Amino acid sequence: MSSFGSRVTLARPSNISLMCNDVSDNFVADALGQLAPGDGVLVVADDPDFLSDFPHQARLDFTLAGLADSPIKLAEVSGHIQTAVEAMPLVSAVIVDMRWGAGTISATANFERWGGFCDRIAEVTKVSIVSVYARNLMIEDQMLAAMRGHSHFLAPSGLYDNPFWLPPAYQTGATISQQIAFVLGRLVPDYEGALVHDAGEASGANPQWITVPRRLRPRVGKDEIWKIRCFGRLRIYLSDGSQIKWDIPGSAPRKTKLLFAYLLQRGEKGAPTDLLAELLWFEEPDEIKKRKRLHHAITMLRKTLGGSEFVRRNGNYYTLVPPEGTWIDIATFEQLCNRSKVLAKAEKFEDAVALLDAADRLYSGELFEDLPVAYLDSDMENWVMPKREWFRDMALKVLRDKAMILRHRGHFRDALESCQKALQMDALCEIAHAEAMRIFHAQNRADAIARQYRQYLSAMDAMELEPETDALERLRSELINSLD
Repeated sequence: MSSFGSRVTLARPSNISLMCNDVSDNFVADALGQLAPGDGVLVVADDPDFLSDFPHQARLDFTLAGLADSPIKLAEVSGHIQTAVEAMPLVSAVIVDMRWGAGTISATANFERWGGFCDRIAEVTKVSIVSVYARNLMIEDQMLAAMRGHSHFLAPSGLYDNPFWLPPAYQTGATISQQIAFVLGRLVPDYEGALVHDAGEASGANPQWITVPRRLRPRVGKDEIWKIRCFGRLRIYLSDGSQIKWDIPGSAPRKTKLLFAYLLQRGEKGAPTDLLAELLWFEEPDEIKKRKRLHHAITMLRKTLGGSEFVRRNGNYYTLVPPEGTWIDIATFEQLCNRSKVLAKAEKFEDAVALLDAADRLYSGELFEDLPVAYLDSDMENWVMPKREWFRDMALKVLRDKAMILRHRGHFRDALESCQKALQMDALCEIAHAEAMRIFHAQNRADAIARQYRQYLSAMDAMELEPETDALERLRSELINSLD
């Protein structure tokens, strides 16, 4: 054991994290030099420039490693990496470029499970796994997952213990007291092995008898989580990539899905029975019938989700209780948008575009677009439409912001494609029309500027609307006159 913040010497294959601002800078090379592998390394990456000068290496791209699959199945990734390691005569480390996460929709959920996966690979292959994270491309939840999931941190100054990591045996086969003692032993060497006072079942032989704080331990392979997709069709994916089926016998799938969506957006505060009954059966005057139907709908929702523990009742309130570590697309979408703005302001435009692309992929349709409209905009509560419009506006701004960066960098064709995608979503989107006109201005195309403005007017006319301001007309005039 070692105290927090002190350097350590690697005595056995380990699960190592290397976090950097840029995977191509000297920080990464200098940090990996601390391992001083005398044998070869397996580099898992798509970028041919990633560690291209590192000696004695074999390479495995994301597709061959299974990291480009959708959904990603870590058991298959494990098999691909293990096979590649076994094919090498001498290998001392597997180095993984974690930018594969930027190409996946649910990178945060995948990162939650990555640490436990690396523990098992290191144990099976007897080779250290070094996960190289590009900090600029990570949102907050992904950063936390990476912080929790690895036993060691690597930097140019050396190798360091992660005091909050727990090895797989402690995650699944130890008591709470043993888990606490292990963590304290990593923080303070004097505590190692000195604070274990287990007395069998009474002290918690099952480590799950209380909820372990989410930020204390990484997620292990057998833990179930949900990946909830709220954009487009409402979907819930399980850890094995399968989807929860809404149309189970005896249920009304639309009502079950509606009930889930409403409880999901209510969060920890939950919802009272009378509110839920009114939401689902507003046309029914008999209150007793409403309550009976709600009771049946709750029963069907619990069966759909796979257990009564996922919908908790407290008096007259029902609360949705997803598995710990559940991922929701809307939260990641917001973080990606905010992080891309920070990067753009710092003039890290390539990284900003990468995150805008990720946000664009995540927005696969309007919020809860397959829920019956009659239940979304009622006299009781307008609980979807304002959020739906807000996310839609954000998705349009994502495309406009990407186009703006691409225009400044001279990539006019890609910039126009981004504007055109926004206009396919909303033919009246003024910010997309304006950006397209600026792109044509950068190309000295006065005719195209005028044509773009006419398209906007035609779209307004088709909807029998009038422009609220003359901002676009003024922009058209300014851009064309500046070309004269």
